[in-house]
Amino acid sequence: MDKWALAATAVLLLCACWTDMRRMEISNWPCAGFAAGGLLYQIAAYGPGRLWWALGGLAAGLLPLLVLYAAKGLGAGDVKWFAAFGIWSGAIVTVQLTVYSMLVAGGIAVLLLALRLPLIRPWALRLRWPWGTHPAFGGKGAKFPFMLAVAPAYALLLMNGI
Repeated sequence: MDKWALAATAVLLLCACWTDMRRMEISNWPCAGFAAGGLLYQIAAYGPGRLWWALGGLAAGLLPLLVLYAAKGLGAGDVKWFAAFGIWSGAIVTVQLTVYSMLVAGGIAVLLLALRLPLIRPWALRLRWPWGTHPAFGGKGAKFPFMLAVAPAYALLLMNGI
């Protein structure tokens, strides 16, 4: 990923993290704007042949997360975010970020389940949980913003030298 795409995806990530952490929502406008900007950038910087590369990245971000959205595993904003990311970074990096994000989300889920353990639960209940039902209570209501998993996954990509 070149320096402009890296800068754009970092800004896209910061915007999404901000809104997802605050409102459990990723707005349409930043995703649509970054997607359009990514298409224009790819064509302007690399020529019209790069359009297919960008569309491949869009598909790599859209399709797997659309399946998770259909299963109610995440929100539509996450799907749009990954599609926009894919336009800037291409299919391979987008698939890597998706896999890393799923692994980090799985780790977070294990930690949230651990909050239900009898020895941990009294301390866990002292933690403020702004995203619905506190995970220490159990049940289906416990949620967390998916960008909490995407941000460290993005950092892992950077450490691996994307």
